[in-house]
Amino acid sequence: LQRTTAFVACAALSRLALGCGSDKSSNTTAAAVATTAAAAATTAAGAATTAAGAATTVAGAATTAAGAATTAASTTPVSLDLPAKIKIGAPLDTSGSAAVATVGTDEKNGEQLAIDEINATGFLGSTKLSLDFVDTQAAKDVATQTVIAMTTTDKVDAIVGFSLSASFLAAGPLAQDAKIPTIAVGLSGTGITEVGDYVFRVYPALVNLYDKTDPEIIQALGAKTAAYFYSSDSANVVEQSQHRQKSLEALGIKTVASEGVASDAIDYQPQLTSIKAANPDVLIVNINGGQDATFVTQYQQAGLTTQLMTDLAWGAPAIVANPVTQCAIFTTTWDISNTTGKNPAFIKAYQDKYGKPASPYSAWGYDGIYLYATAVKNAGSADGAKVRDALAGLKDFEGALGTYGFDANRSPTQTGVVLQIDGGKTVPWTAQSTCKK
Repeated sequence: LQRTTAFVACAALSRLALGCGSDKSSNTTAAAVATTAAAAATTAAGAATTAAGAATTVAGAATTAAGAATTAASTTPVSLDLPAKIKIGAPLDTSGSAAVATVGTDEKNGEQLAIDEINATGFLGSTKLSLDFVDTQAAKDVATQTVIAMTTTDKVDAIVGFSLSASFLAAGPLAQDAKIPTIAVGLSGTGITEVGDYVFRVYPALVNLYDKTDPEIIQALGAKTAAYFYSSDSANVVEQSQHRQKSLEALGIKTVASEGVASDAIDYQPQLTSIKAANPDVLIVNINGGQDATFVTQYQQAGLTTQLMTDLAWGAPAIVANPVTQCAIFTTTWDISNTTGKNPAFIKAYQDKYGKPASPYSAWGYDGIYLYATAVKNAGSADGAKVRDALAGLKDFEGALGTYGFDANRSPTQTGVVLQIDGGKTVPWTAQSTCKK
């Protein structure tokens, strides 16, 4: 009876393409059991009755096995055609200016956390992911040479990385030409997915989010004048600052100052002094994340108390906890207080592994790896074209940034959220929100 049950369960599993033990052995055993049962039935009616009861039990076991197989099928890849190892290239900027290195380092940490979790939990069965990390030093030529190596001599199965839009726009086309699935984790600029159909991004271009949120914020504040402070040597940050300036000027907001500072600068006082003299109603800040702490310190030293409208990196715990940032308003795709998707689990795991709070950058890296791994699982293959198609089909992915998928342009379907710093915490902002300095 036990062998017959195993055979029936195996047959149910085989019909669902999940596989099991040796079919030849199971068939032979089942035939022997069937012959024995027939002989027993001929010998005695009582034995036949017993065999019928056993058959009923077998049928029940088969039904249970089929149900289990169906459940397994819903969480198991279409095929088990996965290699023992999958190599992911991670070109990230962990050196160069401190402003950029801070971003790249946290992105790398987030990626490594995801790799460790996936391997430890058997997310891809026995397949293990490895991270081929390269510090691209905030330099376009280094990024380009790195991608050349990753697509030729040291070929990878996918690329999950890039901290700067300019570096990606120089190197990304090489990955597209090689048909390597590529997920950009830290790029806020435009023109990323336009490189080709193998390219995806973890969060949308920030100008798209600002178009939705800036008008409501500025009108709720009742501002008439604005000043702008931005990273002058980051093309995508310059683009964002100029875009916001033109958009607000179209709403009638007068520009009274616009000051740029290099990412590796240590003295912001000339620019901040000029802004203070202009006396704007609101100061709009777009800088690389590693510059935030310096800005906050020197903003205070300059004696500024102007209402701040900032960027997505201001959700970092150290910035939120600083009293100087009280009442700052910013649009972001990630927040430490968000309880959707995998964010609570991610925050705890990151703190446990690295002994410090998570940041937007680490959340981007974490989601980038999980997006790729989920696509591999859904495709049941590491083949580039199949993974690309599986990525494009994601609709309800649960990550640190919440629950989202990809639109027709391979940009994530995140709408962004407006937050305000109040009392050392981030709180949702609405037009009716009030905050005291």
